[in-house]
Amino acid sequence: MASPHRNERLQRRPAPTGLVVRNDAETYEVEVSKALNQWAVTVTSVADGRMICQDFFSRRWEAVARAEDFVRLLNRSEPPPGW
Repeated sequence: MASPHRNERLQRRPAPTGLVVRNDAETYEVEVSKALNQWAVTVTSVADGRMICQDFFSRRWEAVARAEDFVRLLNRSEPPPGW
């Protein structure tokens, strides 16, 4: 009996999707999404929907790491040095 093809044996994983995270005060939203064949990190203001910044990465893990950095900065009670 022939063994099944590799694709038939393994379940296909769904493509990785983006995520949306808000800071603790829920004033800003940080989104990781697929855009222009890259991963985009977008920070928007929840109150007026204004885009604060956007950055693009070729790898999803880099975009998720940058999104976590943004949330960490937005959750600070004091501004970072130099602001």
